[in-house]
Amino acid sequence: MKFVFSLIISVYLFAVTSSFAANVAVVVPKVGAMAKYGNEIAEGAQIAVDMLNDKGGILGEKLNLINVDDRCENSFAISAAQMMSLNSSKNDKISLVIGPYCNNSFYDVANIYANGKIIRMLPLPLSAAEHNTEAKGLIKIGGLMSDEAKAFFGFYKNQMVGKNVAMIYNSRMPQTVETALELQQLFRENNLFSLTLFDFATYNDFSSMAKEILLNNEIAYILGHSEEISVLAQELQQEKAEIIIFVDEYLATEHFFREMGNFVEGVYILALKDLKSSPYFAEDLVELRLKGKEPKGLGVYGYASVKMWAEIIEQTKTTDFNKVVKFYEDKNFTMPWGKISLEKGNVVPSSGYTIYQIKDGEYTQVN
Repeated sequence: MKFVFSLIISVYLFAVTSSFAANVAVVVPKVGAMAKYGNEIAEGAQIAVDMLNDKGGILGEKLNLINVDDRCENSFAISAAQMMSLNSSKNDKISLVIGPYCNNSFYDVANIYANGKIIRMLPLPLSAAEHNTEAKGLIKIGGLMSDEAKAFFGFYKNQMVGKNVAMIYNSRMPQTVETALELQQLFRENNLFSLTLFDFATYNDFSSMAKEILLNNEIAYILGHSEEISVLAQELQQEKAEIIIFVDEYLATEHFFREMGNFVEGVYILALKDLKSSPYFAEDLVELRLKGKEPKGLGVYGYASVKMWAEIIEQTKTTDFNKVVKFYEDKNFTMPWGKISLEKGNVVPSSGYTIYQIKDGEYTQVN
């Protein structure tokens, strides 16, 4: 622990002693179950910083990107926020923070960055409570986690209506409860009675849970910790190979795909849109590909965060915190998925979720 924390401090101090005038920090996990997604966001942000620097930077000053590995741990996220908020000199001042990826310390971190007068962007979906939390300088790009239920329901209604659905969640994880309840409400509003909720927390073993689910369901939509998602999915497939399985990519994580192996074929994945086919991202994508750079996965959202912040700074002609916040409150911007506005720090509309199916080992968009 001590070594990791010292490493974070040393990386940070090395970065801010450079001659760059505008510092952008990305706080994401670089190791562990969430590392894939953290690295994607950081790489997307780096691509945006490089592109901006190739064009002269921001207000004539080059940008410096600082990577902070918080390992999705509360103490690291809070310590990193406190450390960055203390720096006020031109060379050391952090102008933008992207993250943290994990939001267990959401409220503490939000207040620390607001008090430190640092603009902060969250590129991922949030729980309802987090989405409704306001903090000065906090811009929430990703929308609501429960929006995933709308994507699933739209696909179900168009492609699978009539099949019985087991909505499996973990009551110890608020975001999965919100998604389950949102889906239940959608079924009720449409007079569909083919949804049954199952809570991981009420079962002692996965085998009996799988057997109960399969008594009357052809579809299993599984949300929870990555370990329980993968074990339950395997139990379901062993009992009934033709069961249709849906999972959230960011909850399943790399652990799910590794444990499932070849049995992941045919599984449906809910994830944020990759936006490569969006007309609003086409011009950027052409320019990026000409330079041999292209954000992967969540990298588009890291890239979009830096680009949106840069657009705000260029229009305000300053990185002054109060002036920047006052400016963006009533303005419209273009994100890779379309024209957006900010309402109480929330980007409206958010990009939303899409659905993929694993075919021949590749993601194929199906909705």
